[in-house]
Amino acid sequence: MFAGASAAALGLAAGVLHHTTGLFWGDLAAYRAGAVAAASGDGQLYQAVHRTPDGIALGFTYPPFAALLMQPLAVVAMPVAVAGWTAASVVVLVAIIRLTLRWIGPPARQGLTWTVGGLVGALPIFAVTGHLQVGQVGLLLTWLVLVDLVAGRGGRWHGLGIGVAAGLKLTPLIFVGYLVLTGRLRAAATATVAFAATIGVGFAWRPSDSNWFWTGGLLDTDRVTGDPRTILNQSLSGAVTRVLDEPRPALPWLVVAVLVGAAGMTVAVRCARAGDELLAVLACAATGLLVSPVSWHHHWVWWVPALLVLVGDQRWYGRRSTILTAAAGWLVLVGSTSWVLASPGGWDLHFSGLGLIYSNLYVLLALGGLGLLGWRVRPNRTGPRRRAAAAVGPAEAAASGLRERIDVDTLSNSQQ
Repeated sequence: MFAGASAAALGLAAGVLHHTTGLFWGDLAAYRAGAVAAASGDGQLYQAVHRTPDGIALGFTYPPFAALLMQPLAVVAMPVAVAGWTAASVVVLVAIIRLTLRWIGPPARQGLTWTVGGLVGALPIFAVTGHLQVGQVGLLLTWLVLVDLVAGRGGRWHGLGIGVAAGLKLTPLIFVGYLVLTGRLRAAATATVAFAATIGVGFAWRPSDSNWFWTGGLLDTDRVTGDPRTILNQSLSGAVTRVLDEPRPALPWLVVAVLVGAAGMTVAVRCARAGDELLAVLACAATGLLVSPVSWHHHWVWWVPALLVLVGDQRWYGRRSTILTAAAGWLVLVGSTSWVLASPGGWDLHFSGLGLIYSNLYVLLALGGLGLLGWRVRPNRTGPRRRAAAAVGPAEAAASGLRERIDVDTLSNSQQ
């Protein structure tokens, strides 16, 4: 009821705002333009362009399978699309919060108070605000991955959610590699088959568009961003280009991406072997966002479960230090909203001194988080011995010994 009421209120407000001003929700408008173009016939999908009020041209950059699922957008007015998309995004956001809370805490942390607090804390974060404001699909992808890996581990269809998510947008493919590295070959195969099926559906529906996309169109990063130095590109590629002040430093970025990718996936595997699937998924997600050529600010909605873990799971430093760390992180993530002033101010591409820290906040936070996990987490010698608490329920997990967690005090004593 809470999720529905919140979604309805925010969705209605978004629809009214767009109807009144005609502003915002540019990505959703591009989705809708692509859906309309694809509905008109084959070969039209990647010709469609939506121009924002400030003259920016936005094209459809996802596989044809995504355009097929977005066909309902083609038959409704834009304000209705905005209202429905925003409401659905809020419902998914609440689902992400509740799934995360089920994983990290005792039943006391699964009540309405924690859910409300999680939503109130999540909405001002720039990644979430930006996601809702442009009408992105990232929250749905995050939910599909979390349900598949955290709640659905060991199930018959384990891997299906990842395959479908990758069919919508390619970035979740990194989780197929994660499944392979953690020895879940059947799940990896399921994800691969599901992903291949989405490609097949796309070819059956719009063969020309599919042929264009899968034979080179997906590599055209100019369709995604004109200059990767923009402050809103919070990936290693964006960071390297800003540090070097060079829009196409291919070799330096490739070297950094390979090193960070290997280190990040190592951390993810260590978390999985320690029995903490959620931390492993978060590490893998951060790695994927870091090594991607373009990771917009709104792609980092993974900050929501990460902050909830930091607040609700006090293994790391104790309650006071954990809360202070989470509060500081939250302030940084909310404060990054000031990035929206960069482009109108004309200073979103060139940085020096402290500006290089300011313009790479998400990259630095993600690298710091991976470093912390790499330092603190120690794999169980016998490997993971429990399933996700979100799947079996915290009470059952505690009763069966499956909710075995990392004991930081033990770790600290063993290191002395």
